[in-house]
Amino acid sequence: MKNQYKVTKDLMMSWAKEYDLHSKVNKRGMVLSCLLALLGVGLLVNLLINGGEWLYWYFAFLFIGLAVFRLFVARRLAWSKRYQMYSATYGVSEWLRTTEFTDEDIVLTDHTSVSHLRYERIEAIKENGNVVMLHLNDNMAIRLYIDAFVEGTWAECKDIILAKMRK
Repeated sequence: MKNQYKVTKDLMMSWAKEYDLHSKVNKRGMVLSCLLALLGVGLLVNLLINGGEWLYWYFAFLFIGLAVFRLFVARRLAWSKRYQMYSATYGVSEWLRTTEFTDEDIVLTDHTSVSHLRYERIEAIKENGNVVMLHLNDNMAIRLYIDAFVEGTWAECKDIILAKMRK
């Protein structure tokens, strides 16, 4: 079985939103950022009604600014830097990511970088529309697209993975 797709900047940037929405750590960070924004807005409303010293105004805008940065800018900035790092490492702006399921292991090829992973490391399989995430035991995940199988199908691949995980 082989899954293959082209990694582009737009594709990687789409992963940023997905990562924030599905990662437990990032969910906590988003909740804290929303609370910080609410605190800042509450303080700002109070200052508009009652007035206050410059330090309170500073904290209100600081809280709101930090929350906006965390919620809307930081994610895009981090994933953009990640894309630039890969692009510079591989020397190309787009590259093929291939995941091949052999009898012995899973072979991940990202342009010229090759990794071998054992089936026993897979802890969970999560499907969401066209995307399949194979979650591994070291907080790593392998992303597959159901319509990107160039050899075999997702159904056949899933059967093989489940059989190998049980061994």
